[in-house]
Amino acid sequence: MTRSTAPRSNVVIDKFGGSVLRRPEDIAAAVDVVVRQREAGMRPVVVVSAFEGVTDTILGAARVLMPDRGESLREPAQAPDSGLARETDRALATGEALSAALFALGLQVRGIPARSFSGAEAGIRTAAAHLGAEVRRVLSRPLRSALADGLVPVVAGFQGIGTHGELTTLGRGGTDLSAVALAVALRADRCELFKDVGGVLEADPHLVPGARFLPVVDALQLELLAELGAEVVHPVAVRRARRGRLRLVVRALDDDAPQTIVRPTRDDDGVLMLAVDRKDRVARISLVGPPSMLPEVLPLPAHGEGAFDEGGMRVVWAEVPLASATSAARSVHASFMYRDPTAP
Repeated sequence: MTRSTAPRSNVVIDKFGGSVLRRPEDIAAAVDVVVRQREAGMRPVVVVSAFEGVTDTILGAARVLMPDRGESLREPAQAPDSGLARETDRALATGEALSAALFALGLQVRGIPARSFSGAEAGIRTAAAHLGAEVRRVLSRPLRSALADGLVPVVAGFQGIGTHGELTTLGRGGTDLSAVALAVALRADRCELFKDVGGVLEADPHLVPGARFLPVVDALQLELLAELGAEVVHPVAVRRARRGRLRLVVRALDDDAPQTIVRPTRDDDGVLMLAVDRKDRVARISLVGPPSMLPEVLPLPAHGEGAFDEGGMRVVWAEVPLASATSAARSVHASFMYRDPTAP
Protein backbone atom coordinates (compact mmCIF):
# COMPACT_ATOMS: atom_id res chain seq x y z
CA MET A 1 0.00 0.00 0.00
CA THR A 2 1.48 3.33 -1.02
CA ARG A 3 1.28 6.41 1.14
CA SER A 4 -0.50 9.33 -0.52
CA THR A 5 1.14 12.71 -0.40
CA ALA A 6 -0.29 16.16 -1.01
CA PRO A 7 0.74 17.74 -4.31
CA ARG A 8 3.47 20.33 -4.01
CA SER A 9 2.59 23.94 -4.67
CA ASN A 10 4.01 25.62 -7.75
CA VAL A 11 4.29 28.93 -5.87
CA VAL A 12 7.84 30.18 -5.33
CA ILE A 13 8.74 33.20 -3.19
CA ASP A 14 11.68 35.21 -4.55
CA LYS A 15 13.35 37.61 -2.13
CA PHE A 16 15.72 40.13 -3.71
CA GLY A 17 17.81 42.02 -1.15
CA GLY A 18 19.64 45.28 -1.39
CA SER A 19 22.91 43.47 -2.11
CA VAL A 20 21.56 42.42 -5.53
CA LEU A 21 19.48 45.57 -6.08
CA ARG A 22 22.22 48.16 -5.92
CA ARG A 23 20.69 50.36 -8.62
CA PRO A 24 17.56 50.42 -10.83
CA GLU A 25 19.46 48.72 -13.68
CA ASP A 26 19.89 45.63 -11.48
CA ILE A 27 16.13 45.05 -11.55
CA ALA A 28 16.44 43.85 -15.15
CA ALA A 29 18.64 40.90 -14.12
CA ALA A 30 16.23 40.01 -11.29
CA VAL A 31 13.27 40.24 -13.68
CA ASP A 32 15.03 37.69 -15.92
CA VAL A 33 14.93 35.20 -13.04
CA VAL A 34 11.18 35.65 -12.64
CA VAL A 35 10.63 35.32 -16.40
CA ARG A 36 12.48 31.98 -16.41
CA GLN A 37 10.40 30.73 -13.48
CA ARG A 38 7.18 31.65 -15.25
CA GLU A 39 8.36 29.84 -18.37
CA ALA A 40 9.04 26.75 -16.19
CA GLY A 41 5.42 26.75 -14.95
CA MET A 42 6.07 28.31 -11.54
CA ARG A 43 3.94 31.05 -9.98
CA PRO A 44 6.42 33.52 -8.50
CA VAL A 45 5.75 36.02 -5.72
CA VAL A 46 8.49 38.65 -5.46
CA VAL A 47 9.55 40.31 -2.20
CA VAL A 48 12.02 43.18 -2.43
CA SER A 49 14.27 45.26 -0.19
CA ALA A 50 15.19 48.88 -0.75
CA PHE A 51 18.13 49.57 -3.04
CA GLU A 52 21.48 49.13 -1.31
CA GLY A 53 22.20 51.99 1.06
CA VAL A 54 18.76 53.62 0.80
CA THR A 55 17.55 52.51 4.25
CA ASP A 56 20.73 53.81 5.90
CA THR A 57 20.38 57.09 4.00
CA ILE A 58 16.78 57.56 5.17
CA LEU A 59 17.65 56.67 8.75
CA GLY A 60 20.62 59.03 8.64
CA ALA A 61 18.40 61.86 7.41
CA ALA A 62 15.93 61.22 10.24
CA ARG A 63 18.71 61.27 12.82
CA VAL A 64 19.97 64.65 11.59
CA LEU A 65 16.63 66.15 12.59
CA MET A 66 16.68 64.77 16.13
CA PRO A 67 18.40 66.50 19.05
CA ASP A 68 19.80 63.19 20.34
CA ARG A 69 20.98 62.13 16.84
CA GLY A 70 18.49 59.29 16.86
CA GLU A 71 19.72 57.58 20.02
CA SER A 72 16.10 57.26 21.16
CA LEU A 73 15.32 55.15 18.08
CA ARG A 74 18.12 52.61 18.38
CA GLU A 75 16.15 50.17 20.52
CA PRO A 76 13.78 47.84 18.63
CA ALA A 77 10.03 47.58 19.18
CA GLN A 78 9.33 51.23 19.94
CA ALA A 79 6.04 52.11 21.64
CA PRO A 80 3.05 52.38 19.26
CA ASP A 81 2.26 55.90 20.51
CA SER A 82 5.77 57.23 19.75
CA GLY A 83 5.32 59.95 17.16
CA LEU A 84 9.01 59.99 16.26
CA ALA A 85 9.09 56.23 15.70
CA ARG A 86 5.87 56.34 13.65
CA GLU A 87 7.21 58.95 11.24
CA THR A 88 10.59 57.19 11.00
CA ASP A 89 8.80 53.96 10.09
CA ARG A 90 6.83 55.71 7.36
CA ALA A 91 10.00 57.24 5.95
CA LEU A 92 11.90 53.93 6.03
CA ALA A 93 9.09 52.06 4.27
CA THR A 94 9.39 54.27 1.19
CA GLY A 95 12.62 52.50 0.15
CA GLU A 96 10.94 49.11 -0.28
CA ALA A 97 7.84 50.72 -1.83
CA LEU A 98 10.03 52.28 -4.52
CA SER A 99 11.74 48.96 -5.29
CA ALA A 100 8.40 47.12 -5.51
CA ALA A 101 6.85 49.63 -7.90
CA LEU A 102 9.91 49.66 -10.17
CA PHE A 103 10.12 45.84 -10.15
CA ALA A 104 6.44 45.54 -11.12
CA LEU A 105 7.08 48.08 -13.88
CA GLY A 106 10.04 46.02 -15.11
CA LEU A 107 7.87 42.88 -15.30
CA GLN A 108 5.11 44.68 -17.16
CA VAL A 109 7.60 45.95 -19.74
CA ARG A 110 8.53 42.29 -20.36
CA GLY A 111 4.86 41.49 -21.01
CA ILE A 112 4.22 39.87 -17.60
CA PRO A 113 1.19 41.18 -15.69
CA ALA A 114 2.36 42.34 -12.27
CA ARG A 115 1.20 44.50 -9.39
CA SER A 116 3.09 46.00 -6.47
CA PHE A 117 1.80 45.56 -2.90
CA SER A 118 2.73 47.25 0.34
CA GLY A 119 3.29 44.92 3.27
CA ALA A 120 -0.15 45.82 4.60
CA GLU A 121 -1.82 45.15 1.22
CA ALA A 122 -0.06 41.77 1.11
CA GLY A 123 -1.70 40.83 4.42
CA ILE A 124 1.28 41.09 6.80
CA ARG A 125 -0.07 41.86 10.28
CA THR A 126 2.29 42.78 13.10
CA ALA A 127 2.28 43.69 16.76
CA ALA A 128 1.49 47.31 17.68
CA ALA A 129 5.09 48.58 17.69
CA HIS A 130 7.46 50.54 15.50
CA LEU A 131 11.04 49.96 14.31
CA GLY A 132 11.22 46.21 14.82
CA ALA A 133 7.63 44.95 15.09
CA GLU A 134 6.93 41.22 15.36
CA VAL A 135 4.97 39.52 12.56
CA ARG A 136 1.84 38.06 14.14
CA ARG A 137 0.04 36.57 11.13
CA VAL A 138 -0.41 36.76 7.37
CA LEU A 139 -3.77 37.10 5.65
CA SER A 140 -2.96 35.41 2.35
CA ARG A 141 -6.17 36.11 0.41
CA PRO A 142 -4.91 39.23 -1.46
CA LEU A 143 -1.89 37.41 -2.87
CA ARG A 144 -3.85 34.24 -3.61
CA SER A 145 -6.35 36.32 -5.58
CA ALA A 146 -3.55 38.03 -7.51
CA LEU A 147 -1.98 34.67 -8.36
CA ALA A 148 -5.36 33.30 -9.46
CA ASP A 149 -5.67 36.25 -11.84
CA GLY A 150 -2.31 35.41 -13.40
CA LEU A 151 -0.45 38.32 -11.81
CA VAL A 152 3.04 38.34 -10.31
CA PRO A 153 2.65 40.09 -6.95
CA VAL A 154 5.64 42.24 -6.00
CA VAL A 155 5.63 42.90 -2.26
CA ALA A 156 7.52 45.63 -0.45
CA GLY A 157 9.41 43.74 2.24
CA PHE A 158 10.40 44.87 5.74
CA GLN A 159 6.94 46.25 6.55
CA GLY A 160 3.39 45.46 7.60
CA ILE A 161 0.49 46.94 9.48
CA GLY A 162 0.17 46.76 13.27
CA THR A 163 -2.86 45.91 15.36
CA HIS A 164 -3.13 49.66 16.05
CA GLY A 165 -3.74 50.25 12.33
CA GLU A 166 -0.40 51.95 11.64
CA LEU A 167 2.39 51.08 9.22
CA THR A 168 5.22 49.21 10.95
CA THR A 169 8.69 48.03 9.96
CA LEU A 170 10.31 44.73 10.96
CA GLY A 171 13.85 45.80 11.80
CA ARG A 172 17.20 45.11 10.16
CA GLY A 173 16.99 42.15 7.77
CA GLY A 174 13.20 42.22 7.92
CA THR A 175 12.71 41.47 4.22
CA ASP A 176 13.93 37.91 4.86
CA LEU A 177 11.20 37.67 7.49
CA SER A 178 8.57 39.08 5.09
CA ALA A 179 9.49 36.52 2.44
CA VAL A 180 9.43 33.51 4.77
CA ALA A 181 6.18 34.57 6.47
CA LEU A 182 4.49 34.89 3.08
CA ALA A 183 5.97 31.58 1.87
CA VAL A 184 4.64 29.69 4.89
CA ALA A 185 1.21 31.32 4.59
CA LEU A 186 0.97 30.53 0.86
CA ARG A 187 2.38 27.01 1.37
CA ALA A 188 4.96 27.75 -1.27
CA ASP A 189 7.10 25.07 -2.87
CA ARG A 190 10.16 26.99 -1.71
CA CYS A 191 11.50 30.40 -0.78
CA GLU A 192 14.58 31.61 -2.65
CA LEU A 193 16.75 34.26 -1.00
CA PHE A 194 18.97 36.03 -3.53
CA LYS A 195 22.32 37.29 -2.18
CA ASP A 196 25.30 38.93 -3.86
CA VAL A 197 27.64 36.18 -2.60
CA GLY A 198 25.31 33.38 -3.68
CA GLY A 199 24.96 30.47 -1.27
CA VAL A 200 26.07 30.00 2.34
CA LEU A 201 29.74 29.62 3.26
CA GLU A 202 31.13 28.05 6.42
CA ALA A 203 32.49 31.46 7.52
CA ASP A 204 32.48 35.08 6.40
CA PRO A 205 34.75 35.09 3.30
CA HIS A 206 35.80 38.67 4.06
CA LEU A 207 37.34 37.41 7.32
CA VAL A 208 38.32 33.91 6.22
CA PRO A 209 39.31 33.85 2.53
CA GLY A 210 39.51 30.05 2.58
CA ALA A 211 35.89 29.56 3.69
CA ARG A 212 34.18 26.83 1.69
CA PHE A 213 30.77 26.90 0.02
CA LEU A 214 28.16 24.64 1.65
CA PRO A 215 25.60 23.02 -0.71
CA VAL A 216 23.37 21.97 2.22
CA VAL A 217 23.05 23.36 5.76
CA ASP A 218 20.89 22.53 8.75
CA ALA A 219 18.22 25.16 9.51
CA LEU A 220 18.85 25.13 13.27
CA GLN A 221 22.58 25.50 12.72
CA LEU A 222 22.02 28.48 10.39
CA GLU A 223 19.58 30.00 12.88
CA LEU A 224 22.13 29.73 15.70
CA LEU A 225 24.83 31.15 13.45
CA ALA A 226 22.66 34.19 12.65
CA GLU A 227 21.86 34.75 16.32
CA LEU A 228 25.60 34.66 17.03
CA GLY A 229 26.34 37.52 14.64
CA ALA A 230 26.67 36.03 11.15
CA GLU A 231 24.84 38.24 8.65
CA VAL A 232 23.53 35.48 6.41
CA VAL A 233 19.77 35.16 6.94
CA HIS A 234 17.54 36.75 9.60
CA PRO A 235 17.45 34.27 12.52
CA VAL A 236 13.68 34.61 13.04
CA ALA A 237 13.14 33.98 9.33
CA VAL A 238 15.12 30.73 9.54
CA ARG A 239 13.19 29.72 12.68
CA ARG A 240 9.84 30.29 10.97
CA ALA A 241 10.99 28.34 7.92
CA ARG A 242 12.19 25.47 10.13
CA ARG A 243 8.96 25.29 12.10
CA GLY A 244 6.88 25.56 8.92
CA ARG A 245 9.02 22.90 7.19
CA LEU A 246 9.64 25.37 4.38
CA ARG A 247 12.41 24.69 1.90
CA LEU A 248 14.81 27.66 1.81
CA VAL A 249 17.32 28.19 -0.98
CA VAL A 250 20.11 30.78 -0.73
CA ARG A 251 21.44 31.65 -4.15
CA ALA A 252 22.78 34.18 -6.64
CA LEU A 253 20.91 35.55 -9.67
CA ASP A 254 22.80 33.21 -12.01
CA ASP A 255 20.92 29.91 -12.32
CA ASP A 256 24.19 28.06 -12.89
CA ALA A 257 25.92 29.41 -9.76
CA PRO A 258 26.15 27.13 -6.69
CA GLN A 259 23.14 27.25 -4.37
CA THR A 260 22.65 26.31 -0.72
CA ILE A 261 19.59 24.34 0.38
CA VAL A 262 18.59 24.97 4.00
CA ARG A 263 16.98 21.74 5.19
CA PRO A 264 14.32 22.15 7.90
CA THR A 265 15.05 18.75 9.48
CA ARG A 266 18.24 17.27 10.90
CA ASP A 267 20.51 14.85 9.05
CA ASP A 268 23.30 12.55 10.17
CA ASP A 269 25.86 14.53 8.20
CA GLY A 270 27.33 17.60 9.82
CA VAL A 271 29.60 20.54 9.17
CA LEU A 272 31.14 23.23 11.34
CA MET A 273 30.22 26.88 10.84
CA LEU A 274 31.94 29.98 12.23
CA ALA A 275 30.36 33.23 13.41
CA VAL A 276 32.02 36.47 14.51
CA ASP A 277 30.07 39.04 16.51
CA ARG A 278 31.85 42.36 17.02
CA LYS A 279 31.06 44.45 20.09
CA ASP A 280 32.56 47.78 21.22
CA ARG A 281 35.85 46.35 22.46
CA VAL A 282 35.63 42.59 22.01
CA ALA A 283 34.64 40.08 19.36
CA ARG A 284 32.93 36.79 20.13
CA ILE A 285 34.18 33.90 17.97
CA SER A 286 31.65 31.04 17.89
CA LEU A 287 31.95 27.60 16.36
CA VAL A 288 28.61 25.82 15.69
CA GLY A 289 28.05 22.18 14.79
CA PRO A 290 27.39 18.63 15.98
CA PRO A 291 28.86 18.03 19.45
CA SER A 292 31.04 15.14 18.20
CA MET A 293 32.91 17.50 15.87
CA LEU A 294 33.59 20.31 18.35
CA PRO A 295 36.41 20.90 20.87
CA GLU A 296 35.61 21.58 24.51
CA VAL A 297 37.21 25.04 24.26
CA LEU A 298 38.60 27.15 21.45
CA PRO A 299 42.41 27.44 21.51
CA LEU A 300 42.43 31.23 21.79
CA PRO A 301 43.83 33.65 24.41
CA ALA A 302 40.32 34.64 25.43
CA HIS A 303 38.79 37.21 27.78
CA GLY A 304 35.91 34.81 28.32
CA GLU A 305 34.73 31.47 26.96
CA GLY A 306 31.90 28.99 27.19
CA ALA A 307 29.66 26.48 25.45
CA PHE A 308 26.00 25.50 25.26
CA ASP A 309 23.80 22.92 23.54
CA GLU A 310 20.54 23.49 21.69
CA GLY A 311 18.44 21.03 19.70
CA GLY A 312 21.32 18.62 19.15
CA MET A 313 23.72 21.39 18.12
CA ARG A 314 26.58 22.75 20.21
CA VAL A 315 28.09 26.22 20.31
CA VAL A 316 31.62 26.77 21.62
CA TRP A 317 32.63 30.43 21.94
CA ALA A 318 35.45 32.67 23.07
CA GLU A 319 35.78 36.45 23.37
CA VAL A 320 38.94 38.12 22.08
CA PRO A 321 40.06 41.75 21.71
CA LEU A 322 38.33 43.42 18.77
CA ALA A 323 41.65 44.01 17.00
CA SER A 324 42.30 40.23 17.07
CA ALA A 325 38.96 39.20 15.53
CA THR A 326 40.28 38.43 12.04
CA SER A 327 43.36 36.52 13.15
CA ALA A 328 41.30 34.58 15.73
CA ALA A 329 38.67 33.60 13.16
CA ARG A 330 41.33 32.41 10.73
CA SER A 331 43.09 30.46 13.47
CA VAL A 332 39.89 28.61 14.44
CA HIS A 333 39.14 27.90 10.80
CA ALA A 334 42.63 26.53 10.18
CA SER A 335 42.50 24.36 13.31
CA PHE A 336 39.06 22.78 12.93
CA MET A 337 37.52 23.53 9.53
CA TYR A 338 40.22 23.63 6.88
CA ARG A 339 40.47 20.64 4.57
CA ASP A 340 43.39 20.15 2.18
CA PRO A 341 41.80 19.99 -1.30
CA THR A 342 44.58 17.65 -2.47
CA ALA A 343 44.00 15.17 0.36
CA PRO A 344 42.26 11.89 -0.55
